[in-house]
Amino acid sequence: MTTIDDLVPDPLWQTIQPLLPTPPRRYGGRARIDDRACLAGIVYQLRTGVPWRLLPAGQLGCGSPVTCWQRLRDWQRAGVWQRLHHVLLDQLGRQGQLDWSRASLDSINVRAKRGAS
Repeated sequence: MTTIDDLVPDPLWQTIQPLLPTPPRRYGGRARIDDRACLAGIVYQLRTGVPWRLLPAGQLGCGSPVTCWQRLRDWQRAGVWQRLHHVLLDQLGRQGQLDWSRASLDSINVRAKRGAS
């Protein structure tokens, strides 16, 4: 069976962990599921394409499929994935592993000034 360490190796976790929002304070109820375990559930779902409801959450130790899905949603709303994308691009750029000769720019992302030539 795939483990958390297989799905979220230490170098990846060390990159992502600082980008995650501080968990909200909770009073009572169940203990919060570890962020790394939830990330492992998310990665498993993305790698396999298994429907959320069939996620083997018990075997992965990530709570439940709903917990993983909610964490994915919350992190998306917090901008974690966009920041991670930029961090990874910066790392790859520093290592010389990006080929910018193959980059393209979509004009929808470039603001045009009125009256500019």
